[in-house]
Amino acid sequence: MVNNVMTQEERQEEELTEAARQNLQRIAELRQNQSPYIKLQPSEKRILRFNAEKIEPVERDFNGTKTLRFQYTVTDPNEGSNSKERYLTVSKRTSEEIDAYLAEQKTLLRIHRFGAGKDTRYSVSSA
Repeated sequence: MVNNVMTQEERQEEELTEAARQNLQRIAELRQNQSPYIKLQPSEKRILRFNAEKIEPVERDFNGTKTLRFQYTVTDPNEGSNSKERYLTVSKRTSEEIDAYLAEQKTLLRIHRFGAGKDTRYSVSSA
């Protein structure tokens, strides 16, 4: 008869401890904070402050094709006075949505990413 009771060591190998999960999350946040670019993960929502004076068209290689994207300079209001300027690069369609809010002097926006890869879409709303 096989013993179905797992030892504590076997359970730890099978699933991460809470301390390990927190450590991995902390390291992921450190990596993201080191980058000058904001990269939202699928289904992630972020509130960002946009600087309407710092918008640049940029050409990016997307699946082997050069495409025109729009790079916004943003800060994260949740970081308080420690917030550094970073970049959010978006498509023409998302840029039009952002610009509509900026034209209304709404600079604090909620960005929600849907999908991944070629199917990525962003929803923009006032925060």
